[in-house]
Amino acid sequence: MARIRKCSACHGTDGKGDTAMGKKMGLRDFASPEVQKKSDDDLTTIISDGKDKMPSYKKSLKPEQIKEVVDYIRSLAKK
Repeated sequence: MARIRKCSACHGTDGKGDTAMGKKMGLRDFASPEVQKKSDDDLTTIISDGKDKMPSYKKSLKPEQIKEVVDYIRSLAKK
């Protein structure tokens, strides 16, 4: 999935944020309780509008693609 590859540059292929950029920015593991307790709407807003150093993706991802990213983040908690 191309949209997941965009995320992996900072968040890593496993969503742990264990990349050079992820460590530099202090990213949280997507499977962490801090991330998983956010609502789907919160995650959608963060992906769409960006937050802190994370850029906005509302112009490059369609709403259904953003939902797929949220679903992917949710799937990481189940592993």
